[in-house]
Amino acid sequence: MGFEYMDAMVLATQQWVNQTYGSHPGYEPVEETGKTGWSTMYALTRGLQIELGITTPVDSFGPTTLSLLDNLGPISTTSNTYPNIVKIIQGGLYCKGYGPGGITGTFGPGTSTAISSMQVDLGLLNPDGVVTPKLFKALLTMDAYVLLAGASNVIRSIQQWLNRKYIHRANFFYMPCDGFYSRNTQKALVYAIQYEEGLSDSVANGNFGPTTQNLYLASKKCIKRQLKMYHL
Repeated sequence: MGFEYMDAMVLATQQWVNQTYGSHPGYEPVEETGKTGWSTMYALTRGLQIELGITTPVDSFGPTTLSLLDNLGPISTTSNTYPNIVKIIQGGLYCKGYGPGGITGTFGPGTSTAISSMQVDLGLLNPDGVVTPKLFKALLTMDAYVLLAGASNVIRSIQQWLNRKYIHRANFFYMPCDGFYSRNTQKALVYAIQYEEGLSDSVANGNFGPTTQNLYLASKKCIKRQLKMYHL
């Protein structure tokens, strides 16, 4: 019989989040196993929501959490270095396999470097080590940003390109960069089509519905006419 891997820093994260928020209404303690999983990410998400003033924390990292983080502003070595929020970032980094240099509550060079490494894995070309709301959301998921066994480097490069190209759009969030063609990848590609067809952020929704289909067909006809015009 084999053994299951236990990570000391993941265990420290689980212990810290339980000790810090265990008595808060709405917080659900995570089992202290030293193993990364959704339950740990949910615990960190609820802890973040408590720090942001949400009275009824939930597992979902939704619009309210994003809006409050947006109001807070980017988190870095020089801004918004609230100790508990920084510890949540550091715990999330350990759970995703990045080493920030301890769960210290200080956003120092080690934490900044770990965030930069994650940004590179996400596909960003100019990593700055700054935690934005969308990056925070990506941090507190079980999505992988490194190539997984049996996956495709080509698909991973497409995933990274999509992140890099469209992360500034309102409803586009960082997607996994694991090299597997998943539902998330397919939805991101639909978003890309919608953006390139000129749909606004308020209209683009990642669904290949009638509006997207009509725009796509119109584009194909236009391309065919151009090819015919130039005898191609």
